[in-house]
Amino acid sequence: MVINPEFEKLIPALTAEEFNQLELNCIAEGIREPLIIWNDTLIDGHNRYKIALKNNLIFGVLQKDFENESDVKVWMIKNQFGRRNLNNYQRSVLALELESVFSEKAKEKELIRKSTFQISEKSEINLFKEEKKEIEEEVWVKKEIVKPETINSVKEIAKISNVSHDTIAKVKVIEQKATPEQKQLLQKGDTSINSIYQEIKKEEKKENFEAKKLEFEKPIKIINTNQVIILGDSTKVLPTLEKNTFDLLLTDPPYGMDFKSGWNDKDKIANDKIKDTISLFENILRESVPLLKDNAHFYIFGNIDFMSEIKPIIEKYLNLKNILIWDRKVIGMGDLRTYGFSYDIVYFGYNKIWKDLNGTRDRDILSFNRVTPSANIHPTEKPIDLLEYLIKKSSNENDKILEPFAGGGSALIACKNTNRLATGIEIEEKYFNLIKERI
Repeated sequence: MVINPEFEKLIPALTAEEFNQLELNCIAEGIREPLIIWNDTLIDGHNRYKIALKNNLIFGVLQKDFENESDVKVWMIKNQFGRRNLNNYQRSVLALELESVFSEKAKEKELIRKSTFQISEKSEINLFKEEKKEIEEEVWVKKEIVKPETINSVKEIAKISNVSHDTIAKVKVIEQKATPEQKQLLQKGDTSINSIYQEIKKEEKKENFEAKKLEFEKPIKIINTNQVIILGDSTKVLPTLEKNTFDLLLTDPPYGMDFKSGWNDKDKIANDKIKDTISLFENILRESVPLLKDNAHFYIFGNIDFMSEIKPIIEKYLNLKNILIWDRKVIGMGDLRTYGFSYDIVYFGYNKIWKDLNGTRDRDILSFNRVTPSANIHPTEKPIDLLEYLIKKSSNENDKILEPFAGGGSALIACKNTNRLATGIEIEEKYFNLIKERI
C-alpha cells in the first residue's frame, strides 16, 4: 500500500492521547471500518493503518475511483468534515488546502478552453479558405471567445469549512506567520483564532514601525550634490523654472512682523510688513504651485499672529493637512508677567495627490533648539537639523526641493546634507553671496 505524503498531511493529526485511545479500541474491537484506497494509494485510515501494522491486526480495503489527485483531495477533506469533531481552526486549515486544488482546476479549464478554441479557430480558417475559393468577395469570420468558468475559492472554501470568510482570511494569515506554539494552541482549542491573529498583527505593526524607524534614521552618506541659488525676485524667477519638477516646497517667507532683532545688528528683512507679506506671499505661492509635482508636500513656516491672513491663501492653492508646532525650547522676548512665547507654526500639506510620509507616525510637535540669535546668519534663520528632519519626512534622496525665500541658505545646506537637490531664490545680494559660500 502506498502512502502519499501530500494526502497524509490532509489528515488532522491526533494528539498522543487520542492516538492511544484509538489503538486500544482497535485492539479490543478490531479494525471495523475498511481502509480506503485510490489505486494502490491510501486515502483514508492512515492512523488505523499504522496501528494495524504495529499490532498485526487484520483490516479490510475499499477501492474508490477518481479522475485525478485533485478530486481525491476534495473527497478526503470533505470526508474529514463529515466524520470528525473539528474546531473552526482545524476546519479552516483543512479547507485552505483546497485553495490550490481550485486553482489547478481553473487552470485545467482554461487549458481545455484554449485547446477547444484553437481547434475551432483552425476549422473556421479552413472553412474561410474553402469559401474564398468558391467566391471572390471578401468573407469575414466571426469568432466568439467564451471566458472559462471561474471558481470563487474564498467562497467555496468558506462554504466547505462552514466558517465565515473573515475566519478563513485570518487563518490564512495565521498559517503563514504564526509560530508552531501558537498553532499548537489553536489545534488544542486553548485559544481563539482572533487572539492569535491580533498577536500577529501587533507584532507586524511593531516590526513595521522598527523597520521604518531604522530606515529613516540610518546615516546618510553625503555626496557632492549641486545646490542651485539664484539671485533675484522670486515673482520673476519662478515663472522661468520648469513646471511639475519639484518634490517639496520648503520655505520661510517673511513673517509680517517688521522684524528687527535686538540680539544682533542684522538689518531688517525685506518685505516684512504684513501688508507686503500678504501680497508677496500669494504671488509667490501662485507661481510656485505649477512647479510642484502632483504629490509634492509643502512646509511653510509662519507666525501664529497672522494665521487668519496666511492660512486662507495656502488653502486657496494647496491642500493643508496639518499645522505643526515648532517648539524652540526657549522663551522669547516679551511681557515677563505672563507665559513666555516659545514656538512658531509650520503649515504642512500637499499639492494634489497625497503621498505617505517617510519614517514612523510622529507627533505634530517639533522639538528643535532655535539657532542662537547672536550667532545666526539671517535674522530668522531656522535650525538645520529641523529642516533636515522635514526634508527627510517628505522626500527621498535626489528629489528636488524649492525654496523661494532662501535667506541664509539653511534649507540648501539641509538638502546637501540629505542628498537632495535644492533650488533657492534670494532677493538680497549679500545673502546670495553668503549662501554661495556656505554651499
